[in-house]
Amino acid sequence: MSNQDDINDAQQDAAEESGPDNFFIDILTGNKESISDKKLLVQKTLRLLIESYGFDRNDLEVNYHPRIEGHMRKRVDIAIFRPGTEHTNENLQRIIVCKHQSSRNKLRSFEEADADLQGLRELLELLPAATLGMWTNGQEEFLLQVEHTRFETRAKPLGVWPVPGENTSDLDRTGGVIQVSAEAEDLEDALLRCRQYLNRNLGLDHKDSFKQLAVLMLAKIFDETLPTGERKFWIRGDEPFTEAGQQAIAQRISESIVAAKAWQPSLLTRGWDLTLEPHETARVVMELARYNLSETQPRYRTGAFRAVVRNVMDGREGRYPTPLNVSEMAVEMLDPQPGERIMDCSSGTGTFLAMAATHIFKKKLAAMGTTPEEATNEQIRQAQNETAAWAASDALGCDIDPFLAVASRMNLLFTTGNPGRVFRIDARTFPDGDLDGIEAARPAMSLGSMDMVLLNPWFSTKDVVVDESILSRYDLGKVWNKEQGGDDYVNSGAINTGGVPPEVLFIERALDWVKPGTGRVGILLPDGVLGNPSDEYIRWWILRHCEVLASVDLPVEPFKVTVREYGLTPALPSLLVLRRRSQEELINTEHPEYKVFMAVVDRAGVDARGNLLFQRAPDGEELVFDEEVVERVREGGEVEIRRTTRRDRRIHDELPLVAEKYKEFRDTGEVINEN
Repeated sequence: MSNQDDINDAQQDAAEESGPDNFFIDILTGNKESISDKKLLVQKTLRLLIESYGFDRNDLEVNYHPRIEGHMRKRVDIAIFRPGTEHTNENLQRIIVCKHQSSRNKLRSFEEADADLQGLRELLELLPAATLGMWTNGQEEFLLQVEHTRFETRAKPLGVWPVPGENTSDLDRTGGVIQVSAEAEDLEDALLRCRQYLNRNLGLDHKDSFKQLAVLMLAKIFDETLPTGERKFWIRGDEPFTEAGQQAIAQRISESIVAAKAWQPSLLTRGWDLTLEPHETARVVMELARYNLSETQPRYRTGAFRAVVRNVMDGREGRYPTPLNVSEMAVEMLDPQPGERIMDCSSGTGTFLAMAATHIFKKKLAAMGTTPEEATNEQIRQAQNETAAWAASDALGCDIDPFLAVASRMNLLFTTGNPGRVFRIDARTFPDGDLDGIEAARPAMSLGSMDMVLLNPWFSTKDVVVDESILSRYDLGKVWNKEQGGDDYVNSGAINTGGVPPEVLFIERALDWVKPGTGRVGILLPDGVLGNPSDEYIRWWILRHCEVLASVDLPVEPFKVTVREYGLTPALPSLLVLRRRSQEELINTEHPEYKVFMAVVDRAGVDARGNLLFQRAPDGEELVFDEEVVERVREGGEVEIRRTTRRDRRIHDELPLVAEKYKEFRDTGEVINEN
């Protein structure tokens, strides 16, 4: 890195540092620091090193200035030293160069990035104790290993770094090296790099790129079920960069895919095959091989999966992924228990089912007396196995779209290690129908057999269901007339030929699927259903057939972020939580009065553009909090759990508080006002 680079970075920082809220909290020092793109990139990389690789923060230093005789002042953006040693040139092990750049359309090869890597190579040559280097711009990541001989310093590319306590020779052993991914952002970035490579470099569309990635993810997940010596989803240090190495990787992966498909024969359908060339396969495998998914928390895997799958839904008929924090709130409110059968009858990409699995995972850890943050790797693996067993028997879903049915199964597999049971059927006509999943679905998910249904049905201001063969199956597909001089409504028996919005039919369908008397439904609906005068009969029908447990008005901003890429405007959303009445309750129409939990959410973590919202003081200043966090410090195969205090801003998201207050309400019948 040249002196001019230092000058340029300083000028950039000075230009970007402005405004009272233009700050971040340094992960190493806990101090407030003014924002610049370069500094934020350094912080992101530090999180990768601490939270994914497991480096001890005491062995890291930002802006290390090594004294090198005969050379002008140099700077190392992030220096990694031998554990527990003084921060000197002699103890320097790894060098990281962070270079903020404008985003690139395509990912570069090492040869294409040669000019950018020159500064890193120069530092590695001048500091012989350091044998490993990383160059990153936040989008691309290049790893180097150097060998110092008597006459020269040679640098070669690496596909993966060794974790703390291991060295480069460990990278060449059979089975490679696998590190724990303890943070969602790192895994998400890796999957997004895969998608970008498939989309931009290879020219595949979103669905075709997802198919390629799904096949490889299946192979990866299956591979982790095998003993280390039998695994095939790994790479040697520089294997992805030689023709022979690429061929070897492709051969291993091909064998793994065959075995994985035999392991889960119903997961993928015809046309879901790997069609990449060996060098293309090697490029994607290089991104995925480093992770041990079985030791990575399901919540992180779900978030990462959603980042790469969200573009496969095209927004037709109002179908788009549910915001992750909204799904999490709904799941927390309905509180699924191990042993309960949970279903999404409009599963899309499987977000609700995956978040339900994450909830079950936490309960499994709680039964062991621990939490996701404090659990050992062994406890995480055990809870993961138990969650996979739950998914195999009790996680069910369906979707009319064959692609999305596969995507839902993949989401559950990626989150839990098991794809659950998601069928391609038309939920509106079940148990009838002729789609390819109907025969298997009938015995697996009969009406009235579910403990819980969670769903975000597609809803649209334009499209209504007009098919009389569908409308005739539903009370809410008929015309309802209000009794003269009364408040009740009467079913005329005539089909509503004007059409019915699909979300209205899904209210009735979801209730059909849960157990009478105890079954719960959590459904996202447009506010109009709950407020329009013309929809009063729907609300009357709901009150007649259900006990309303909760109604939560949601902010539109998270949904705007979700649908903006489709050019859509979302309806104002609400979450309705219902309990299906028993047959006895339906006969006895005189129901006692009961309390309903109601909440209005103003902030859900993001604005309409997707920018994070942070908690502020009454005067508008962003607040900083001391938080106790758990860090996993890795030394070879051993992981030490350490508690530390970290200062940071808090995202202003009221959804977790709503879930907490709802639980309080269900336990006590009251909500305690803490103000």
